[in-house]
Formats: sequence, structure tokens, C-alpha cells
Amino acid sequence: MIIEPNNISYRDTAARVVKKESEYYRYIFYEYKAEYDHLMQSGLYKELTQKDLLIKHQEIQIDTDDPKVYKLLYPTQITYQSYPFEWSYSQWRKAIYAYLRINHIALKYGMILKDATPFNFYLTMGKAVMFDTSSFMFFNNGDKWIAYKQFCSEFLGPVTLMHYNGQKWARLTQTHLRGLPLTFISKQLPIKSWFHLNTLLHIHLHAKYTFKKVIKRHSKNNGFSIDKISSLFEIILSGLRCWTKPYQFTIHWFGYYQNDIESNKYLIHKEQVITTWLEKLAPNTVVDLGANTGKFSFIAGRIAKKVIALEADDACVDGIESEIYKQCINNISATVMDLAESTSNIGLLNKEIKSIYTRTQSDVVLALAIVHHLKISDQLSFKQIAELLAVYTRKFAIVEFVPKSDNKVQLLLKDKTFNFSDYTEDKFINALLEWFTINEVVILQDSERTLFLLEKIKS
Repeated sequence: MIIEPNNISYRDTAARVVKKESEYYRYIFYEYKAEYDHLMQSGLYKELTQKDLLIKHQEIQIDTDDPKVYKLLYPTQITYQSYPFEWSYSQWRKAIYAYLRINHIALKYGMILKDATPFNFYLTMGKAVMFDTSSFMFFNNGDKWIAYKQFCSEFLGPVTLMHYNGQKWARLTQTHLRGLPLTFISKQLPIKSWFHLNTLLHIHLHAKYTFKKVIKRHSKNNGFSIDKISSLFEIILSGLRCWTKPYQFTIHWFGYYQNDIESNKYLIHKEQVITTWLEKLAPNTVVDLGANTGKFSFIAGRIAKKVIALEADDACVDGIESEIYKQCINNISATVMDLAESTSNIGLLNKEIKSIYTRTQSDVVLALAIVHHLKISDQLSFKQIAELLAVYTRKFAIVEFVPKSDNKVQLLLKDKTFNFSDYTEDKFINALLEWFTINEVVILQDSERTLFLLEKIKS
């Protein structure tokens, strides 16, 4: 069997990632033998894995007669992969911090990363961990930082845009999977960014010269000493430390459960019902649509093996991420996701990056106080909402319906020119029945809101 390039791993000539029966493996080729052996034997792998900066792996028996294969690795399996354009600002900062720290440590062992892409990282327990074991190369005094332009374009550029212009600018990386042009990034930044050393040197001045001129200029010197490039990484990292928050727009939902909830009686009853249902269903996986601050994601996390919280508000995702880190939670992941503008299959042949539906389909979907937003704000029909729920779940759905008389619905309807006369519970139930059977219905105390426990109709 010859190990050929595939849709998820085709650019690296030193190694190949393959998927076999829902699990991932990494083949190391003889071309990479010297670097891999040094990584493993020098102590670099041990230090990085102990610090949760690099994914752990086991070497297992090679299962191919391909002569170019040197090792077969079975890495720690990533149960959920989100992508940079789905990250909040704090998640981006964790990834760029991890990238710089890995390089700083690797230099002590005479190595450096040859790639500089956030797509080589995954998020777990509130940390960013690199999974590209074959990204290390030797670095000697006088060598150049070959990943510099990629770092500025794919890593530093998006973080800078988020810091100065707001979190949503990171979504542009979805249309530029190989990095944003530096000239574009530079033109989008405010004048004050020219007075920050990192931005001035690595974005504005870098963009001012063509790539050809930059290469020509650097070829006249002897590159970097290990001490100098180590200092450069520390200077960049130091400059990023003060960027604790992105440019802030008005936050609508971060304090929802503290400031905007109907009543304590309603919330307590809602928690009780959902906890009881989840304990009865005993799901392995749960996806929480419109998770807000993650209150019910954390409840589900006490019962399910894996919970994915999808939330459009970046600040809410930052909050969930902070709690995951503080509590050392290993079974909850938070992702920035607008349910009406979700990630589709993209990349090479539309197979390189899987849609959010494929990556998050779970045993149970939670859709709590989100239906009225999808219907009124996003103008989805009830039929489309029901189908959306069915796509996300394999078995069950717990859905909350907020009636038209509710204050929150009235706020959404204010100044709307469209007549939402079809916004009724009966019409919503009729739409659900195409995809689900209704197992239980509970009207929540001190409110007119209704919880539905739905079971998906097998196709």
C-alpha cells in the first residue's frame, strides 16, 4: 500500500495524516527521519508534551510496505476540531502564544517550526495544543526564519485586526485559508497601529515592500543567531501580552442570565427539567445551539462525555472558554458560530474542512431560547428551523419555544415591517412533526415558555 496525499494532508512531503475507521494516524517518512529522531531523543518532545503544547502520540507497528514510511504514529485523538475562523479572540491569543512558546523552547534544542499556521492547533481544556508533529526542522546560527511571512499573514495579521477592529474580522480567514495579504491587513488598520512595534515592523513595513524585495534584503545578511531569533519571539510575545481584549462593540448577551432572565423560578424549573431529561437520555454527545454563557452546556457536561457549545457572540465564547480553563474541564468545547451562517464544507474539493453539521452532530441537541431569534432576526421559517435541529442531532432534541407575548419576542418584533403572524406554537409544532415525535412537553413556571423533548424520526 502506497501512502498517497489526501484531502486533509497533502502539502507536507515529510509526513502524511490518514483517517482509518474514524481514527487518525500520522505516517512519518524517511525524508523526515533525522528531524523526527532529534525531536524524540533530544528531550524536546518530552518538554512540549509535558507543558501541553504538543499532542502526544504512540509509535505503533507500520501497516504498509511503502518504502518511504519510517514510523507510524497513533496520536491522542482529537474528539472535536474547530477552525481559526470559528475562534474567539481569547482562543486566537492562546494559539499564537502557544506557537511562539513552542518556537522559543524548540530553539534550545536546535529546532524551530517550519510552518506558522493556526490550522495546526486544536483547543482543549482552555488551551491551544499543536498537533503537527512533523512541523519541526533544524535551526542553526545564521539560518533564516522561513515561516516569518506565513506567521505575519496567518497568525499575527488576524489577531491584529481583531485587536484594533473587533473580533469578527477573524472570519475573513475562512475565505483566505492560506493567509490574508499583508497589504490588505495594513490598509484596514487605524493610524494608531503604526505606533505599536509589532504592528509597525511585522505588518505595515512588511507590507510596504514586495515579498521579492524582502527576500533580497534578507539574503544580504547572515540570518539570525539562535539568541537573536529567541529574543525576537520574546519581543513579539511581550507586545501581544498587552492586547488582552479586542476592540469592543456593544455586548448584548454576555450578562443574559444575570440581567435579562424572566425570573429565578423560571430558571430553576428549566434547569431541573433539562437535567432530568438529560439524565434519562444519558447521551454521549450534546451540542448546545446558541449556548450564550454556557450555563446549560456546563449542566450537560456533567452528564455527557462531550459537549459542544455553539454561540454567535464572541464575548460569550470567551466567557465559556475562561470557565473551561479555570475548572480544567476536558469534555466541553466552545465555538463561535452564527447558526444562520454556519461553516460549510470548504477547502480542497470541499473535503479539506468539514461542515459544522458533520463535526458537531450529536445524540442530543439543545436549542434553548433560540428559536425566536432564528425566526425573527434571521427570518428562517419554522420548517427550516426544524430541519436545522434534525441535522444537528442523531437522536433527540430539547427545544424551548418562547411565545409571541413574551417580552423578549416583543423586543425582537419592535420596528419590524414584516408581519410575523405565522409565529405561533401550533405552527412550530407542525413543522417539528415532519422530523420529530414529541415525547414530553413542559410549560416552565412563572412564564409562558414551553420545553419540548423531541425524538428524531428515523429516515
